[in-house]
Amino acid sequence: MTDAEYEAWLADLSAPRIVLCELDYAGGTEYIASRPYISRPTDSDPNRAYDDLLVEAIDIETRTDGLISFGEITLVDDGSLWRWVSRAWKGFPVRLYLGGPEWSRDDFRLHARALNGGVSESRRGTLAFSVTDESAQLDEPIDTGSLPEDAGPVPLALGSVFNAPLVRVSTSELTYRASYLAVSSLSPKDAGAAAPHTADLAGGTVTLDNAPGDTLTVDIEESHNTPAAIVSWVADQYGLTLGTLELPAYTVGLYYGSEVTGRQILDELCQGLGAYWYLDALGRLVARQHDIPGEADIVLSIDEIEDGQIALVETEQPWHSLTLRWRRNYAPLRSVAGVIDENNATLAARLQRTWTETKGTQDTADHPLAETPTRDSCIQLEADAITERERLLGLRTVRADVFEIDAFLAPVALGQRIEVEHPATERMIGRVISVSRSPTRSTTTLNVWFPTPWPPGELGDAVDALDIAVNETMPALLEE
Repeated sequence: MTDAEYEAWLADLSAPRIVLCELDYAGGTEYIASRPYISRPTDSDPNRAYDDLLVEAIDIETRTDGLISFGEITLVDDGSLWRWVSRAWKGFPVRLYLGGPEWSRDDFRLHARALNGGVSESRRGTLAFSVTDESAQLDEPIDTGSLPEDAGPVPLALGSVFNAPLVRVSTSELTYRASYLAVSSLSPKDAGAAAPHTADLAGGTVTLDNAPGDTLTVDIEESHNTPAAIVSWVADQYGLTLGTLELPAYTVGLYYGSEVTGRQILDELCQGLGAYWYLDALGRLVARQHDIPGEADIVLSIDEIEDGQIALVETEQPWHSLTLRWRRNYAPLRSVAGVIDENNATLAARLQRTWTETKGTQDTADHPLAETPTRDSCIQLEADAITERERLLGLRTVRADVFEIDAFLAPVALGQRIEVEHPATERMIGRVISVSRSPTRSTTTLNVWFPTPWPPGELGDAVDALDIAVNETMPALLEE
């Protein structure tokens, strides 16, 4: 079966479906299904029997804030599953496959991957497992090794890092560690002034020519200096496959002097870029920037919305201003060397403050409750910071509404652009920011973010005038 044929089958909501569930545990794998199924002798896994024990398959909700929630897997227990309760299930993979009851096993498609949370309920007639999404593995700290004398983990520098601490790692030489990863350059500074040194770029260390004062810091250049490069590095650390990456080519940098997880890195990266990340149904790491939706990928007609199941659930005010804080100083100095203070006042000021700021404003006279947020960003260059500031302001020039919709339609991907043909969302193209789906339900629950369609002005007036004209002339046309 081709991908196009499978997509066409998904779009046919009347087609019979069967869910195959494979539950790994310490001693092997159990194969269950929502109805009896045996693979064909010609399949890659021939004559595989799936017991029809599956009562409920997990509902999966994916959101643009990186959070994924799962329901439970509930099995019918006729008394024969008592041995399952004592097995080691927790942390082992769960795989769901979706297809038709008469299909070859090889034509089924992977519907979702997750991690087993262990037995959550065992009573007469029922055995249930809790399930967590695979992003839970991103909560495991990244092992960067340890500094001498239990001084903590080796610092992790990604990309371009300004004024980070240096940690001494030798008692016999003036050798200091800057980074766990190999770097392309290290520029140590004593009170902000360049410190003569010899660098070991592969080892992330510097050895100073002279004893420094009490304010030794370093500028670091490491190769993962774009958002996509950092996401790729995190994926490699956790053995994840990359999905779609739609991120800007800004120069960025992150530094961690203490224990850090992949989730922390991804959250901090996306926070100041107006971006989001998540693991899709196939366990691929996806990262994208939010933007104003353009031409719709999907058109949802009113007939595809469950009766009465569309509701406004949130309203977001526009932004009157945005202060974007960029190029973080990871070790602010109380005072700087005289040569810096006298010859480069701009650098001296930057060395003494934590952030550099850029602020933009826009006209929001029609919105007295417009917001004035501040955002921290890992951006390192002023031109990139200004570009991103204006881009983020452009997302919030008008009010935005979030609608929740229960719809009869094939699976929808997070981030897709959607046009909803309903009076409540007339003339608006939105972006899917949450998808709750289940292989056993006929509806998909969507949260869709809609920027208000027409700002005040000539375009909005023209559309309103056209609506009035149509409403006035339509009755006469119908009579004729």
